[in-house]
Amino acid sequence: MLNAATPLLSVANIDQSIAFYRCLGFVVVARTLDETSREVMWVMLASDARDVPSAQTGRDPIRLMLAAHGGVSHEERKMRPSFAGMVWYLECDDVPALFAQLGDAGYAPEPIETLENGSLQFFVRDPDGYELAVTG
Repeated sequence: MLNAATPLLSVANIDQSIAFYRCLGFVVVARTLDETSREVMWVMLASDARDVPSAQTGRDPIRLMLAAHGGVSHEERKMRPSFAGMVWYLECDDVPALFAQLGDAGYAPEPIETLENGSLQFFVRDPDGYELAVTG
């Protein structure tokens, strides 16, 4: 039986992507460097720096891996159905605060909507065009 799922996103600029996901509360918990250039080639991000379940909430951290691939522009990625078709849904405790934080950082989230069940939701794209839905 499955216990967890961790997406691996291929990104054009790993530093830009790390900055975006830090706005969502992620921290780098592991990284791999290229042996020759010493540039970061892969990172594991987690919603908890200790990468262990929170004693306060009992929740496991959310994990995300980023791999540098180079060469594919933001516009090219948005046009590729294999990337454009994926939407990652993230739940948070304070949707308006996260919306404001992303907007202040220049990421231009779409307007917040109120869903039929009363929860709030907005969409935002990361620097590589991956779509995230933030709800709560």
